[in-house]
Amino acid sequence: MRISYHAETGKVRFIGTSSDRPITQPAVLAASASPEVAARGFLDTYGQLLGLTDQAQELAVMRSKTVDRGRSFVRFQQIYQSIPVLGGEVIVQLDANKDVISANGEVLPEPKVNVVPTISAETAQQRALAMVAKNYGLKADDLTATEPELWIYSPILLGGPGLRLTTLVWRMDVEPRELRPIRELVLVDAHLGTVALHFNQIDMAKNRLIYDNQNDPAYGLPGNGPVRTEGGAATGITDVDKAYDYAGNTYDFYYNYHGRDSIDNAGMTLINTVRYCPDSSDCPYANAFWNGEQMVYGEGYSQADDVVAHELTHGVTEYESHLFYYMQSGAINEAFSDIWGEFVDLTNGVGNDTSGVRWLIGEDLSGGAGRSMSNPPTYGDPDSMTSPYYYCGEDDSGGVHSNSGVANKAAYLMVDGGSFNGYTVTGMGITKVAKIFYEVQTNLFTSASDYQDLYDDLYQACINLIGTSGITAADCQEVQDAVNATQMNQQPTSCPATHAPICDSGSPVNLFFDDMENTSSGNWTSAAIVGSNEWYYPQTSNPYDFDATYATSGVYNLWGYNRPFTADYYMRMTSDVTLPSGQHVRFRFRIGTDSSNDALGWFIDDVRVYTCPDGKPYMHFNHAYAFEDYGTTLYDGGVLEYSTNSGASWNDAGPLFINNGYDGTISSSYGNPLGGRQAFGGESNGYISSRLDLSSLPSSGKVYLPVVLKSYPPSGPTPGFWRNNDWSVEFYVTTDRAYVDNFAIYVSVSGCGNYKITHTPLESISNNQFSFSGSFYASGTFSSNTTASGTTGLNHFYISGCGYVNGGPWSWSATWRSSSQPIQAELMESTSVEATDVSSGTHIFFDAVQTR
Repeated sequence: MRISYHAETGKVRFIGTSSDRPITQPAVLAASASPEVAARGFLDTYGQLLGLTDQAQELAVMRSKTVDRGRSFVRFQQIYQSIPVLGGEVIVQLDANKDVISANGEVLPEPKVNVVPTISAETAQQRALAMVAKNYGLKADDLTATEPELWIYSPILLGGPGLRLTTLVWRMDVEPRELRPIRELVLVDAHLGTVALHFNQIDMAKNRLIYDNQNDPAYGLPGNGPVRTEGGAATGITDVDKAYDYAGNTYDFYYNYHGRDSIDNAGMTLINTVRYCPDSSDCPYANAFWNGEQMVYGEGYSQADDVVAHELTHGVTEYESHLFYYMQSGAINEAFSDIWGEFVDLTNGVGNDTSGVRWLIGEDLSGGAGRSMSNPPTYGDPDSMTSPYYYCGEDDSGGVHSNSGVANKAAYLMVDGGSFNGYTVTGMGITKVAKIFYEVQTNLFTSASDYQDLYDDLYQACINLIGTSGITAADCQEVQDAVNATQMNQQPTSCPATHAPICDSGSPVNLFFDDMENTSSGNWTSAAIVGSNEWYYPQTSNPYDFDATYATSGVYNLWGYNRPFTADYYMRMTSDVTLPSGQHVRFRFRIGTDSSNDALGWFIDDVRVYTCPDGKPYMHFNHAYAFEDYGTTLYDGGVLEYSTNSGASWNDAGPLFINNGYDGTISSSYGNPLGGRQAFGGESNGYISSRLDLSSLPSSGKVYLPVVLKSYPPSGPTPGFWRNNDWSVEFYVTTDRAYVDNFAIYVSVSGCGNYKITHTPLESISNNQFSFSGSFYASGTFSSNTTASGTTGLNHFYISGCGYVNGGPWSWSATWRSSSQPIQAELMESTSVEATDVSSGTHIFFDAVQTR
């Protein structure tokens, strides 16, 4: 018995054995028990391994069918409170005795989501139309959307980027009114209205099909004709006649090898349109696609037999496993089409099948081949999961046309044989391999199957078919060698690491750490620079019907919502952190948004500033984000900034990142206040962590300035600020400074406003001591007796209408000049000023300031 586990849920995703050693039913079944009853009986006992709690309530039958030797397959859809889970499917394979040969699929354990929507279906539909219109440069009126349906969605099952949150969504397809190659699957969060996921389901194949549109966009689809029908004579138009011939070759292959009657296995009419153009600006059209109803070809594309078979196979996949055209599922979807396309090409006896072009895709096109199945890196495609060519981004629906190379290489090895990655595979020929792949495609795969599933299911398919079509146990070892050679059970190593180390070695010494669990810490404050402030801490304080709890530790995190309004807002630290160099630094997380199409935004947890054994200071934080984007265009995004002057000015922290920095540049075309800046954008794959090296920040040049305010009562010098007494100040500095340019004391009096006493003459420093003397000038509304001159200072300071000043807060600043360079001295924090009322006056003590 073989068992595989899901990398994220930790639950079993595959159980497989051979037909001669099936898993017996845990309970006795009636002789008349149906395959569904038998499958449910098995899941009653073993369903918890897959993540099911109560299979009777959590599974609905999608399809049940019986195939050769009495085997049957029961396909289930996972549901939660009667709502289907996207990608949540289970397939149980039974032998003629109703014992279990295999069980596979993916289940979302305990979804626990509020299934009552707060966003209406109509609103969700409008959000979807607006998003697709924006991304494709169309108007919303140019599009139509299917009736929204409630589904439950989690990126865990589809394996793509995105926050690992389970959400209730409205699911719909958006298509243009005038046909273009667009059939966008859109999921709109039913509580927030954000677009949770979208991708184009049109199976377009660059370098890839009997209607003839003659390159005239006005014909639409299916278009002009039909110009050739079943049994009709050749027209003499190459595109028409080749489409007719090659569609027939593909139908014959499926029928002769698998007994399949057309795309839907029920005699579906094969509709083809050749020389198609979507509009005059894109004509002749250099592409081909399956649109869910028919095959469509630009000029010349129906003249390649593997291209025609490729597009028709997309239809077969849609009717069988319905693989999502997204990420690894989409790559295998593409690979199935490549594989059947090449199988038809190599068996129909037409076209160029010489050794030089064998296993090339589209070699008969005027532009030449676009992929190689025998050597995918020839065209920049990966031949294994650890290949440096494996694509990890979101373009092309997650690299579906590139990452198909992994399965293509395995199919080539299984048919022709060869040595690769330390494995030697003996070729089995097209017939056996076609049978094995068809078993996977039609009986074992679910809509969200990925390369781990293909790894398990190809071998299981071979085991299932031992004794048919000449397939032996030895052949199954060749299958195992092929999937091992292409490393389908491994994660891509070319994808960037999602977590940054805290220290490269050893343990950190924290200078600041906040796990967000003390929501009364006062460590954070937020505000808007433009528009409204959409930062929330705690995250549960948000006014929306959305639980933004998404923490890596504890239960609290920061959340910045990516709302569909032009805005610029930040969450910042309220205090500085002192680095070993003496520099003071604080950070803020800042989001910029444009005026449409919101997303979930930015989640942040576990922020720390610290030193490592290497002596360097670092900043590290955990975060997850989902900002509005399309392809490589970032509409919205978030940046990290730092200040070394207590928030008086801010610098972008981009140059300081050493792990998991910014993803791209925010577009300047849609009014985002942060347009043109490097930022975190698009979607993270759940939580990641980022790290910054702070050692490049300049040392502070900090000067400690103990300030003593002296008075001279009869008893002698006593520190303090005394009413009705002369006073002066002395500065004791730890580094040499040549001059003091000016000095000011700022006085804030409750109910009376802010006032300033200034001293402007330059004074020399000797012996690291500066005695403050001379004239003082008070600004504000004072009584007439507000100034003094000479060395005695100010006799008394009285604010008209408010009385004597005998309380804080007080603050001060001074400008120092060393040689010709001014250096501003600033108060570190208001807490470094202490004002204490006494019966005879107010004592003020200044501790230290930072200079720059």
